[in-house]
Amino acid sequence: MRTIYEAPAKRLVKSEGRISGVEFTLGDRATAIVDAAAVVLATGGFQGNAMMMRQQFGVDADGIALISPGTRFNTGDGIRMALDLGARASGDWSGMHIEPIDPRSARPAPVVLVYPYGIVVDQDGHRFFDEGGGLVHETWESFARDIHFARQSRIAYAIFDSCLFDIAGFERAIRSDVAPYQSETIEGLAAQIGVPAGNLHETIDVFNAAATGDMSRFDAARCDGLAIHGLTPTKSNWARPIAKPPYLAYPLVGGLAYTFGGLATNERAEVLAERGPVPGLYAAGETTGHFYGTAPNAVAVLRALVFGRIAGREAIGFLSRRNA
Repeated sequence: MRTIYEAPAKRLVKSEGRISGVEFTLGDRATAIVDAAAVVLATGGFQGNAMMMRQQFGVDADGIALISPGTRFNTGDGIRMALDLGARASGDWSGMHIEPIDPRSARPAPVVLVYPYGIVVDQDGHRFFDEGGGLVHETWESFARDIHFARQSRIAYAIFDSCLFDIAGFERAIRSDVAPYQSETIEGLAAQIGVPAGNLHETIDVFNAAATGDMSRFDAARCDGLAIHGLTPTKSNWARPIAKPPYLAYPLVGGLAYTFGGLATNERAEVLAERGPVPGLYAAGETTGHFYGTAPNAVAVLRALVFGRIAGREAIGFLSRRNA
């Protein structure tokens, strides 16, 4: 087996209705074609392709943070090549999996997923969504997308008091390697994060005045119904006053993990055209368009693993039958 590095694929070659090769670019920019009767596309989504991102999500897609350094290599090449060959598109092309990350951290996927247990404010110090609207995997996409596409500064701040430390294992939901901002006063915290102190103080005072439920009901492991009513936005769960210093803040931006739009495939990982499978062409992972609206929790890597194995076995079977 030969592995070729730094050789971007440019085009799928098709002969007599079947895949026959892949055209690619070598390091000196010359092109070459490798013969291939079967091809497996596993090149990710298009989150690293600025033009495709603008086409699907508008000009505000420019500058969106990527969740890890390697994500920039997911430039939609496999999707584009197959579509050029007549493959069908599938999935939600206006959808993406995006998570709230700490922009100060250089660590891959520096998510901060404890925001349901505090409040979140914008650059002006105002709350803008229901932090307790569901378990974190039910709200993280809409929340992170809101930060990037609806907040003028494209940043938000998760605010806590020291009650956060009482939640067993809370550290597991924070992958940032940078400590939160911390202060004994709301004013001091506001100064550190650049939020108007008067606005932040008022937001917290109003929130605290409304957080009058039975605090013994607080349960970080489930939707506990400890809610605030009569406040806009409301908080549906985990509504405890922020009143016990020190006060903490994490800055948050939206970090894009992967896009939902991709290629139509079947249960055999075959890429589908309008009249059925493209002989010899298979796809797996984010290159395929299987998600709509939101990505179910903990299935992206599993999907890639399962269909990657299927695609490999099917491609080998196709070659065996062809050469028999």
